[in-house]
Amino acid sequence: MSSPAVGRMTQRRVRGKRLILAYHGIIPEGEAPAGETAVFVAQRDFAMHLDLLAAEADVAPLDRIDEHGDGRPRVAITFDDAYSGAVNEGVRELAKRALPATIFVAPGRLNGHVFWWDALSHGSEALEETVRHHALHELAGADERVRAWAASEALPVSDALPAYARAATHAELAAALAFPGITVGSHTWSHRNLATLGVSDVVAEVRDSREWLHAEFGDKALDWLAYPYGLDSSEVHSAVAEASYAGALRIGGGWHRPNDVSPFARPRFSIGSRLSVAGLRARLNGARLA
Repeated sequence: MSSPAVGRMTQRRVRGKRLILAYHGIIPEGEAPAGETAVFVAQRDFAMHLDLLAAEADVAPLDRIDEHGDGRPRVAITFDDAYSGAVNEGVRELAKRALPATIFVAPGRLNGHVFWWDALSHGSEALEETVRHHALHELAGADERVRAWAASEALPVSDALPAYARAATHAELAAALAFPGITVGSHTWSHRNLATLGVSDVVAEVRDSREWLHAEFGDKALDWLAYPYGLDSSEVHSAVAEASYAGALRIGGGWHRPNDVSPFARPRFSIGSRLSVAGLRARLNGARLA
């Protein structure tokens, strides 16, 4: 255990900075890992993360992350992809501790959708890099195009995934949003790689998702966007700003000062299956800033 002096020293390193956490899927107790397992965190581990955050951090709603806090490290919790396990078990763990979080939703991929990376991973920790690169940069991360290419290459694809590894239903999402502090943000309409699209397609992806979320969920919908796959460009930033978003999030990075980054390129620390409580504490207290 660190001494109080060490704790004070490390917390000085994060004073005035913000940390936005990016989770993806949550594996319910008793379920086996599935899909691309590196992006799923066991429910028990997630609960331990939340206990640490509740004890040692000032956990803020995403749309208030830049306000002054209580002096502790100021953190926001987010989820990408609206996996059913996150929307159900994950939100229940948050609600037990009265912690806020934002779920980033691709409305065109709700209601039991299996994401292409999970269908191609077959329970391995990570998808083969050559497959991922081709899917993201040549096929724009578009689900239908990736699946068609995989079929043409005789790559095995399986949608036989447990419910927690599929996208939540509209009803599950609505039930999660009934809890105080739980909000939704846009993950574009169909989870394509915006950095590969023309301007008109980018505008449609970010506009349609924002409008749908506001229509369905009212003031529970925040004007924040998470870039699919964490990929963006200066042209995408401009389109997102013009679509009336307040901010947008990448994947990658850690502690940052809000005034040192573009509001449309905010970094997040991505949390995967291997991050221990000790590892999270090290980042939370500033011993590791990335």
